[in-house]
Amino acid sequence: MSHQTATAEPETYTVVSEVNDHGAATLRGENGSTYHVTSYENPALRTFLEECRTTDRVRLEMERAGVRANVWHVTGLYPGADSDAPVQIR
Repeated sequence: MSHQTATAEPETYTVVSEVNDHGAATLRGENGSTYHVTSYENPALRTFLEECRTTDRVRLEMERAGVRANVWHVTGLYPGADSDAPVQIR
């Protein structure tokens, strides 16, 4: 599967739709764009996002998942979006 980088640096996103039974979640970027997350670099990233609730803010790094439009793969989690954010996970 080929990946295209979403951004050169981690960005802050707001959880719009919590992780469902299939591992998918919807996030909104600070620019108003919507991102449908469907896969994770490792289980720790999915576990963290599963614990987030609607309106929580997270600082992530993502890549486009394959060639499908607006489907994303989380590659890293970074501190900085909220005061209780965990340390970096990659």
